[in-house]
Amino acid sequence: MRPPERWPLHPSPAATESLSSWLRRTASSYGMYSHQLLEHGLGHREFSDAELDLDPPRHLLDELAKRAGLDQHRVQAMTMAGWVPWLFDSLTPAPDTYETYVHQFSLLLPPGRRIVYAPRNWVPWLSTSGIRLGCRECLESGATILLFWQLPLTASCPAHRRRLETYEGHPADYIKWATPADDQRELPESLIVLDRRTWQAITTGSVNLPRRSVHAGVWFRLLRTLLDELSTPQGRYGRQLEDVRRVWDHCGHPFRAGLHSWQPFESLHWTRQQQLFEAAAAAMAMIEDGTLTAIGTSHLLRPEPKTPISDGTPPGSLTGTPGAQKQPTLDELWNQVTATRDACIAAAKTDPVVAKHLFDFARYGCRSEASVLGLRDTFGELQIPLDFLSQTEGDEPFA
Repeated sequence: MRPPERWPLHPSPAATESLSSWLRRTASSYGMYSHQLLEHGLGHREFSDAELDLDPPRHLLDELAKRAGLDQHRVQAMTMAGWVPWLFDSLTPAPDTYETYVHQFSLLLPPGRRIVYAPRNWVPWLSTSGIRLGCRECLESGATILLFWQLPLTASCPAHRRRLETYEGHPADYIKWATPADDQRELPESLIVLDRRTWQAITTGSVNLPRRSVHAGVWFRLLRTLLDELSTPQGRYGRQLEDVRRVWDHCGHPFRAGLHSWQPFESLHWTRQQQLFEAAAAAMAMIEDGTLTAIGTSHLLRPEPKTPISDGTPPGSLTGTPGAQKQPTLDELWNQVTATRDACIAAAKTDPVVAKHLFDFARYGCRSEASVLGLRDTFGELQIPLDFLSQTEGDEPFA
């Protein structure tokens, strides 16, 4: 007997639900397990939850979409493969994947300061520990498992403001939490903001940052960059070492989450991953409120400089509105200085004349050859071509 094209019972997938979770709920509508539904309802072999949620066969997804009356893209979005290239460049490891993904941006450190590592078989965000994460309150109200709970992508549930916890079993049948119900540390406000932005990226495809709204793909790579910078070996920090130490002191966690040797974030224990998330949240908050100087090239976390709008009164005029003669505040002056500096650096990357003038200005007061060489290294870190400075070599540098 030929099975019906459309299943009579097929619950709608919840927002960001994983394929294995939805298939399990669908099978339970018929008093079956998901592997029985695959075998008897579709004629497919048994797939593990990991296989279903990572990259199942395309013909299986097409068949499920047909049987449940769903759009094929909606079914694929319940798998990790459906999040290429937003969250992952590819699910197939490649030699240059780490550098391409993690070193595309820089926040705390200048480009080139971090060592270019090449972890074997690395895919961003895919944890190698195989732990199960979930929100206790979410799972107490239903057996829906979200796809992104399987990744170390957030540390808390934005809906309930609870930390994600590790567990064993399947929520529909059996679940054992690793920690007591009352063992919940208070969530720092900065971590709440960080996870809220990540969920905004997942659910809307963009994130509102202080400077502008960015695509979800930019946010995921920006966050992964910051996690990498906060776990970079100590010897690579240079003059930024004390600032990075301040971030960890602010969180109350060991420096670099207690790492003695570098490891990619995805291979760390969940406890250390949580500490790195808290450090990243603190660093973002400190950058945004101006208490931490970020010397990288990405300025998305810094507010757009406030540009005063003229009321039309000529400079120096004694007439006009009462506020026309108001002196700018220190913050306004500093924003003007920062904006001017960024504009000069951007222009120096393409204009040799600007690069020469900027170098001449920056080296004023240098009293040794070592200080001039250090200045040249800084220009290199800012991606200003050093051959633009060749015109300065004949000048007297220590005058």
